[in-house]
Amino acid sequence: MNELINTELEEIKGQDREGFTVNDINQASWCLRKIRALKTKINETKELAAQERERINNWEKAESKGSEESIGYFENLLCDYFKRVRETDPKAKVSTPYGKISSRKSTKWNYTDEEGLLKYLKENNSDLIRTKEEINKAELKKKYKDGIDKETGEILPGVQVSTEESIQIKTE
Repeated sequence: MNELINTELEEIKGQDREGFTVNDINQASWCLRKIRALKTKINETKELAAQERERINNWEKAESKGSEESIGYFENLLCDYFKRVRETDPKAKVSTPYGKISSRKSTKWNYTDEEGLLKYLKENNSDLIRTKEEINKAELKKKYKDGIDKETGEILPGVQVSTEESIQIKTE
């Protein structure tokens, strides 16, 4: 961190926060300098943390790589063994105090032509087609400016329109 920012941060430590108000442009400038210095400090802290996370993640990957490869090796050995056991007994399971080996069948649907399927269902089983209704909010805001129908003057039910002002503080 550069010396100017360090000086700005040091001034904050001794500052009495109660009873301080901004009364002129110089005090506003002082506050903006402090905000800039604090944001710089936050960014530097985040950068350091990101570097350390990356270093730790790389260490973790390196430490785990060999073990994961060994796990894969042992799992392949167990799969081969289980397949041989299943050849003699198709419903066999392997159970030890350290774990179990079993199999499970599952059905997976692969939709290769959804448009064709949709057309078929429209003609034969339309109750299997789902239609999603939702409000087109962009068009709604155009048609009902401020929640009022431009043509009829009718107030739109179910909507409250309010105007809010936000103050933005930006530092360079």
